[in-house]
Amino acid sequence: MQHPRQTSAKTAMRCVMAAGRGLLVLALMAALAACRAPTDPASPPDAPPPAGTAAATPTDPATTAAAAPAQPLFQTGLDGPPPRRMAVAQGAVVIAGPRGYCIDRVASRDRRDGRAALTVLSDCRVLGAGPFSPRPAHPAVLTAAVAAPGRGLPVEAAAADLAAYFRSAAGRAALSRAGKADTVSVLEALAADGAFYLHLTDAAPFAWGAVQPDYWRGLLMAGGRTVTVSVLSPPGSTLTRDQGLDLLRDFVAALRAATAEAGLKPPG
Repeated sequence: MQHPRQTSAKTAMRCVMAAGRGLLVLALMAALAACRAPTDPASPPDAPPPAGTAAATPTDPATTAAAAPAQPLFQTGLDGPPPRRMAVAQGAVVIAGPRGYCIDRVASRDRRDGRAALTVLSDCRVLGAGPFSPRPAHPAVLTAAVAAPGRGLPVEAAAADLAAYFRSAAGRAALSRAGKADTVSVLEALAADGAFYLHLTDAAPFAWGAVQPDYWRGLLMAGGRTVTVSVLSPPGSTLTRDQGLDLLRDFVAALRAATAEAGLKPPG
């Protein structure tokens, strides 16, 4: 079985950048975007509108990119073993995964201006951490996308509206990697621990073709930023529904804890 880490980093990164790029805006909330065919990887997710505003249409990535600062995305350093945590978005959020997961520095990107970041995590051993590193209980590929600064989102309070939207034709088209509602089936939508979770399948192919159609996505606030996270299963994975959700919730907890811990430390 070919592990996603063995796929071309450039090709994988295009998919990950697309996956985290286009946060759709609804009244009181931001929603999760699809992993679409790759275009410009520099376009950051939009900040949500203030509460009570009318629902907006999906953001055009080309328009967003044109309005974005000129600083390019940069690749993090490649020296030493893969880190288990990393501060991104100029320190606003610290990405950390569950036990056994490390950050893939080849695939991860962080804007120099701090407006957005996209991080990929995988099995520490696969990334070169060494034979004595702990293995994940359930191997998968995790991603985290940090949006530009914006207003806070009442994620749990908006859960019913989020669920209704993503079950609609417009919402499923927004989630579809092909932009077509009929490729997506929303299996579950739920809120817990201040986060919104979405379980879905997408029959449209991924840009890099190395994950199963069934996957989990999540939306939360951390470090004052909107963060979207996902759990993707490689081909042949036996990850169950409950294991996928538990892994996503563990990811959310680890990310929040690392960000909170960093916020308690004095600067310097």
